[in-house]
Amino acid sequence: MAPGEVHSGNRPLDDWCYELAWPACPAPQVDPSSAARWLVAADDELCTELRRVAGADCRVELLPLTAFAGDGDLRALLEALPALDHVLYAPPVSADPLDVGHAYRVFHATRRLAAAMRASNSPAKLFVITRNAQPVAEGDRANPAHGALWGLGRSLALEHPEIWGGLIDLDHSTPAALAVRQVLAAVRGADAEDHEDQVVYRLGARRVPRLQRRPVPTDAVTLSSDTSQLVIGATGNIGPHLIRQLAQMGATTVVAVSRNPGDRLHALAESLAAVGKNLVTVAADVTDEGAMTALFDRFGADLPPLEGIYLAAFAGRPVLLSEMTDDDVTSMFAPKLDAAALLHRLSVTTPARYFVLFSSISGLTGSRWLAHYTATSGYLDALAYARRVMGLPATVVDWGLWKSLADAEHQANQVSVGSGLLPMDDEVAIGALPLVMNPAAGVRTAVVAADWPLLAAAYRTRGSLRIVDDLLPAPEDVTLPESEFRQALRKCHPERRQDMLFDHVGALAAAVMGMPATQTLDPSAGFFQLGMDSLMSVTLQRSLSESLGEFLPASVVFDYPTVYSLTDYLATILPELIEATEATGAATAAVTAGQPDPDTYEDFTEDELLEQLSERLRGTR
Repeated sequence: MAPGEVHSGNRPLDDWCYELAWPACPAPQVDPSSAARWLVAADDELCTELRRVAGADCRVELLPLTAFAGDGDLRALLEALPALDHVLYAPPVSADPLDVGHAYRVFHATRRLAAAMRASNSPAKLFVITRNAQPVAEGDRANPAHGALWGLGRSLALEHPEIWGGLIDLDHSTPAALAVRQVLAAVRGADAEDHEDQVVYRLGARRVPRLQRRPVPTDAVTLSSDTSQLVIGATGNIGPHLIRQLAQMGATTVVAVSRNPGDRLHALAESLAAVGKNLVTVAADVTDEGAMTALFDRFGADLPPLEGIYLAAFAGRPVLLSEMTDDDVTSMFAPKLDAAALLHRLSVTTPARYFVLFSSISGLTGSRWLAHYTATSGYLDALAYARRVMGLPATVVDWGLWKSLADAEHQANQVSVGSGLLPMDDEVAIGALPLVMNPAAGVRTAVVAADWPLLAAAYRTRGSLRIVDDLLPAPEDVTLPESEFRQALRKCHPERRQDMLFDHVGALAAAVMGMPATQTLDPSAGFFQLGMDSLMSVTLQRSLSESLGEFLPASVVFDYPTVYSLTDYLATILPELIEATEATGAATAAVTAGQPDPDTYEDFTEDELLEQLSERLRGTR
């Protein structure tokens, strides 16, 4: 079986396919009158309404949206930031929802604001307020530029949890008075440790994102043999697999675009020609409007009419937000955002039956080092929905970790299976394409292989990642066999059980961290200060679950990160320890029953104290 391949009956892809659902989630009850100081960057109407509704105990400072024009203006605000509780950024909405330039502007503005907050060491939390960034159903309006901010925000939450507050998406038509109340509810809910840092309001309902399993349709799409399929990103890791898959789906002409194709597709072209398929390579920059317009003019002329457009391009490098430059952003955005926007415009005048965007699951989960990449995924996801609203075809696939890419990145130490994502065999994964292109599959499908408990534990060292909650096993769904340690614990004298559990936890933790059997952990030291990473923490959680015969949540090691605290927690859930504690308490109560308060001995004479001692000694014989 290929790495990451999971078989579900006769359909190995079923366990890899997911949809993003938006269940309703009522806001927690909080004190609406709590005092706070806010810095707000938004339009005048929203700011005015916030001042009116927030209450007399709240102070609202305004940050002009023009301050985001350069770093200097934001740096001038650093003195004010330390006194703040919340920073709200509500970027403007472009008149053209597909204005890719606007996506650049709001991305840079958010990045600069986050940098200013980090530099200030302020305890304030950043909340980004978007409009229609997250369509909750097909037919909902979508704003791709604001969608990019959700991809950015999910990564910002992981890279800088110390400043992160959350993402709040409102409908563009929501009046300012209602919008402010929804924002306040979301922010105060986050303050109340609701742990929902991604919230959408639609028709008055508060909704939260949850990935859920969804089998793909059984009917695969078949392509017309007398049309062309256009592939962007043909020479990347995925490009050749995509080209072969299109040929298997019935395509006889595939037009492969790459800036410098060279002879990298020569062998593939020969193999396709042998079975009557034609691979046409075109050297062009997909962001060059003149070159791409000239190519589109060829469809229906010297090339068969265009049937499908497939954007699978990728460029750029991993980089932390704190080190990211404008050039880094442009390098990542251009082959995705700029290319997608140009292809969209060209497809309006040269219609295609299929418009397929290759996006990434990291746009939904976030990813450290790749905030600019996750932003492109957020943009592409929203673009697909926006096209559907326009009556245009669109399918977006949020792919997981391709094996070819994982192998390449592993050599550069940029990706680790320890994150919970499992490498998908390229040929198996690309086989999902004709299924997710079926209209019955909807606009978006996530195709990803993952160890979800491991992924949740890895991410929750820094963020809440509630989006995977529905994929984690519930305690009542897990049955573990009786363990030898549990049997030994039960046979142990009650007074020794706590020590036995303490030794067991310490030994397992030391083993997970690769320590020699002769070495012991400092029971009061934090696991992560001692060098434990997220993969080790999940290994420890699973080892404890198996050895205790009890299901433990994936976050248990993060919630109780020392031998002492973890042992004390386990003692509250194991019946053997609970019984021992109750027995010890009862014995102590029996021994001390009827004895005078220690303070009463203060007035005793020496002879009286000796008499009391003699009586107690006689009672113990």
